[in-house]
Amino acid sequence: MGMWMKRAFPAALAALFAAAGPLCAQQSGASQAQVVRWMREGSADVHQGNFAAAESLFQRVVKAAPELSDGYLGLGLTQLRLDNVTAAIPSLKRAVELNSQLPGAHLFLGIAQYQAGQASDAADSLKAEIALNPNNVEALRWLGVVELGLGHPGQATEPLDEAAQLAPKDPNILYYKARAHILLAEDAYRQLVALDPDSALVHRARGDMLANSGQPEKAIPEYEAAIQKDPRNPDLYELLGEQNQKVNRLDAAVAAYETELKMNRNSAVALYNLGKIKVDSGDTAVGVALLRRAQAAHAVAAPTDYYLGLGLAKLNQNEEAAHWLESALENHPSSFVEQGANYQLARVYQKLHREADAQHALARLKELKAESAKTIPRADQIGVNP
Repeated sequence: MGMWMKRAFPAALAALFAAAGPLCAQQSGASQAQVVRWMREGSADVHQGNFAAAESLFQRVVKAAPELSDGYLGLGLTQLRLDNVTAAIPSLKRAVELNSQLPGAHLFLGIAQYQAGQASDAADSLKAEIALNPNNVEALRWLGVVELGLGHPGQATEPLDEAAQLAPKDPNILYYKARAHILLAEDAYRQLVALDPDSALVHRARGDMLANSGQPEKAIPEYEAAIQKDPRNPDLYELLGEQNQKVNRLDAAVAAYETELKMNRNSAVALYNLGKIKVDSGDTAVGVALLRRAQAAHAVAAPTDYYLGLGLAKLNQNEEAAHWLESALENHPSSFVEQGANYQLARVYQKLHREADAQHALARLKELKAESAKTIPRADQIGVNP
């Protein structure tokens, strides 16, 4: 049984016993006080890891109070902790029959059913729990897992996406979410290939997969093949330019971006990347003009402002260069941009005789380098697709 279950179980029992008192009016045979005592002793045994003793106490509860749904829920939960799924299922079913609104009962019934190989029944139980509590992260996660087990990745994505929104740092949820989307994408890709294995979309999909897996050398010919099939698609040239930049084929990248701009003259990505390449390669005036257009086209501010400031500094237009470099620092820059902007600002401030500002920029640059735990990426790897 997973660690999440060990954490969820005591919380489920705590909620259970909070409501146990008034519900014990259903009891017969033993006194109400005695039933409550058994419930609480069972809880204490669970917290101490004495699950067999706890099960025995809950057996007494359901025998003395056969209409008490909470008693069956406690019994079923304890049987789950003992990995006695066969016994847990009827206990949890009885809890649901007695009180269909009982929090957690459908959830743990679904888990038990799934562990017993009853996946379809488990999905129904988990959906019932979600209907009662739409924000139950564990129910959403388990429904996603069950749907994956049933071979339904398309039906798994919705509950897993919702679970990830509620618990964005849960690694298990993120794993199953990724798996569901990957399986769904693979199925769509197989259908796409079946329609036409040599289409532009198939080549683009292959290029995307290779690019996403960090294989630009293999992605490039796929994008080129896609362009052969669909030469009027500007997005393909943008993708090709990005991969060529990653392998430092700057002439090929420039050609791709220039072709894109002929089709879409206001492409913020193409304008930014062309401007960046021009500034880095020494064609500074052209690069600055392109970056001004990129900035007007709402390219991502920090990298665009940084390269615009860098280009203006190279052109010795220091007042405006300082403005754009300062703007880059105000727009949530990457580590590379933040360090580069402070370095350039120190130089620009010195030229403007702003010594105190120059010293401050140098001090901040030293702090950033000291804080940096990773190797600073090359400039040609930064902001390719702002």
